[in-house]
Amino acid sequence: MYKHRLITIIAFLTFTFIFLPLILIIITSFNSADTISLPLSGFSLQWFAKVFKSRSLVQSFKNSLTLALISSVVGIVIGLLAALAIVKRPSKVSNALLSIFLSPSLIPGIVIGYVLFHFLVVSLQIPLNLALVLGHLLVVLPYCVRIICASLKDIDESMEEAARTLGCPPIKAFILVVLPNLRPAIISAFMLSFINSFNNIPVSMYLKGPGMNTLPYSMMNHIEYNYDPTVSALSVMLMGMTLVFMALIDRSMNARQTKTKIVKGE
Repeated sequence: MYKHRLITIIAFLTFTFIFLPLILIIITSFNSADTISLPLSGFSLQWFAKVFKSRSLVQSFKNSLTLALISSVVGIVIGLLAALAIVKRPSKVSNALLSIFLSPSLIPGIVIGYVLFHFLVVSLQIPLNLALVLGHLLVVLPYCVRIICASLKDIDESMEEAARTLGCPPIKAFILVVLPNLRPAIISAFMLSFINSFNNIPVSMYLKGPGMNTLPYSMMNHIEYNYDPTVSALSVMLMGMTLVFMALIDRSMNARQTKTKIVKGE
């Protein structure tokens, strides 16, 4: 009995520690005062309007969105090919490749950014924008490979073998049989990759070029020189966008599962 109470208390304190700052951000975003402060001086939506009036924040949002989409899509493609090679051809080499693909997640981001800057920009003289994409690709690749590998191992190989036995070419069998079963893993990998790329600061700080500020970097600069609730309002908008994005994905996944059950006659 006491163990259950202790677990309940620890869980409550943990959730309070996680959600209390988010609640405070939501409250302060509606403050009419010129500074982030409590209690509220009044209710106002002016800071939400100021977000759209700020050219630096709007442009950095577009930059982060484009960068996250490119790195996530490319990471999914490379991660899928790497997962196929690792799972379908198990060996010491494939295990070594898996360790190599997962190694960036074990290294601090600021170290990755510094090393990539010297290797890509200083040594190879690659343009900064391309180096930034490659840096974010290195950040998201471990998530893509790990998630797709785990899902690929759970797929029954007999389904693909049956399709080939019935005369389906290997590539077509993969597209029609294996790929649909990997859809949840691909969506999960895309979400994690997108969020990690969108929120990344260390790699972006080293590899961003002139006029190529990302949103987290612009928000950090804004807080350094301005202590108004503009960043709080932007944070609330980002949280809302994330919730809508996750709800749409969850709805599409549930709809697909329902359709599958109907087809099977369950």
